[in-house]
Amino acid sequence: MRPALRRLLFAPVALVLGLLVLEGACRLVMREAVLTTIPSGEVKAHITIGGDIVYDPVLGWKRSMLPNPGLGLDSNGFRHAEVAREKPPGVIRGFALGDSQTYGAGVESAEAYPAVAEALLRQRGFSVELINAGLSGYHSRQALRLFKTQLMDFHPDFIVIDCQGRDDVRDEQPPQAGGWSESAQRALFYSRLYRAMRIGVQQVSARLHPGQRSDLSLPSLSLRSPFPETEHPGNHDLILDFAKAKGIEVFFMDYPFGTVPPQALTRTDHLPRGARLVNTLPALLATGATTPELFHDNNHMTARGNAIVGEKLADAVTKWLDSRKATP
Repeated sequence: MRPALRRLLFAPVALVLGLLVLEGACRLVMREAVLTTIPSGEVKAHITIGGDIVYDPVLGWKRSMLPNPGLGLDSNGFRHAEVAREKPPGVIRGFALGDSQTYGAGVESAEAYPAVAEALLRQRGFSVELINAGLSGYHSRQALRLFKTQLMDFHPDFIVIDCQGRDDVRDEQPPQAGGWSESAQRALFYSRLYRAMRIGVQQVSARLHPGQRSDLSLPSLSLRSPFPETEHPGNHDLILDFAKAKGIEVFFMDYPFGTVPPQALTRTDHLPRGARLVNTLPALLATGATTPELFHDNNHMTARGNAIVGEKLADAVTKWLDSRKATP
């Protein structure tokens, strides 16, 4: 074979091999548990220029400038005393995942319902950590991703999910049938190299044009989900299936909402069969308190509202812990 022809044939082979090596390197660096992109509008709404909320390719956004004692945040971004990755001997460790309702916007760290529940459980003689991993805007999509990519390193025994009832877009693999256009989109959908290139270009653009707000989210590829919204309301069943496979208990909260009168956004029919739902709404209504006494606004509870919800969660976890002790 002539040298010129050999070089001509070698060039595309070398290019393909080089791209495969780069793709492999990107997959090692980008530990994405799931593949569906976060809608760009959600990312834009939560990133603040110069603030402590920054873009994250997996979660959409996350805290920076950690730890933050003023907000009660440890070095991991949890609203809790510093959490070590290695769980202390004899400790039952749980995480509360959700949005700013879980985080406890408008109340002190100790007044947020995860902290209230933790304190009550300890008063009842249980060696329990209930770590607040809530962040503004997080839905079940972020809860699933956070659970898979980060929280497993902390060896949780149970998790609490407090996300608004019906959560789309569901994190799913794209369908495996379609024409060449859908096949090309699917290849981009899976490619970490493509994602890294998009992020890099947008980061450079943001530096070159600092006055312009750059959308750092990835494109929403038009892949159809094999699970229609009417059949699967969100990611709750994905969370439950993953947790069960790891031997982790899941408690879903009913997400009390500050309408007049208050209502619950998450119901049993929003959840997989057999899921534990902590019904806090009856306890809130039983107080006879007005909505402004229980809620700052629609989804942020006052200290009084958090105390009631925290007690109901502690009751549910206590029942589970007692059943564990009773099991031979």
